[in-house]
Amino acid sequence: MMGNYDERFAEVKERLARKQHLEAVMPELQNQYSDVLATVTELREQRTAEQKDVDRLEHGSLVAFFLNVVGKKEEKLAKEQREAYQAAVKCDAAEKELFDIESRLNRAGEELASLQNCEKEYEILLQEKREDIVRRGLPAVEEILKTEQSLFEAEKQTREIKEAIAAGEKAKELAKAAHENLDSADSWSTWDLFGGGLLADMAKHEKIDEAQALIEELQVQLRKFKTELTDVRIEADIKIDISEMLKFADYFFDGFFADYEVKHRIEDAIGQVEDTQEKIEGLLKCLGRLEAENENEAGHCREMLRRLITSAEV
Repeated sequence: MMGNYDERFAEVKERLARKQHLEAVMPELQNQYSDVLATVTELREQRTAEQKDVDRLEHGSLVAFFLNVVGKKEEKLAKEQREAYQAAVKCDAAEKELFDIESRLNRAGEELASLQNCEKEYEILLQEKREDIVRRGLPAVEEILKTEQSLFEAEKQTREIKEAIAAGEKAKELAKAAHENLDSADSWSTWDLFGGGLLADMAKHEKIDEAQALIEELQVQLRKFKTELTDVRIEADIKIDISEMLKFADYFFDGFFADYEVKHRIEDAIGQVEDTQEKIEGLLKCLGRLEAENENEAGHCREMLRRLITSAEV
């Protein structure tokens, strides 16, 4: 706009906006890391304990000997193996989550360290701009600068909203794919109940496995969505607690490793996915409204700046 340093000024404003974003999301990432680390620690202990129960039955113990005598060893072993597998799956999913959060936290920390001086640079260039406006004899110096700051804030918030929307849309896609796999599993489960045989049973569990993998991805993506929402202003009365959705994967992982009541658990999981989809949709609608409001505000600021500068130069 004014002065040959405007490109530098715009670049520093971008870096300052990025620093403010990182400072807003770092505490959220640190909280997520602490929470998931505690979960991983607990699940690792559970996984080890469950595997010990399996090993004790497989490699001989007084309990194993007694169960073998009464003819219940295989039944007990199958139960312990299911529980060990369930604990291992939950632990693996939590470890993936932890790795993702740790990676994002490290990247954010490194980037934040590289931006430590941008406030000082911004203040220096802001003063240069103020002096340039004065030299040009333009009136309303502070009004121009104030309007530019309002434009900067509106554009910054719009970018944050767009990033949150992108994260939410990705979560929405994963939830939709999980829903489709669960619907398919439910259909195969119905056929299995009416004598579908090995084919139906294998197809059912294949779809359950695919849904499980998608739920793991969804869990990670919901945390990313939660992080992006940290820097977005959402009115308290319409804000949805993402933590409610994050509980879904724990429920899901508790369900599908027994051979009984599989159809009932699939139907329950479908209900959980639908609830999650509804909440994601609600947040995306809210974000869409905020995006429109901020774009209108940015347009108003641009028009005001144009009038201020044009009228001053006449």
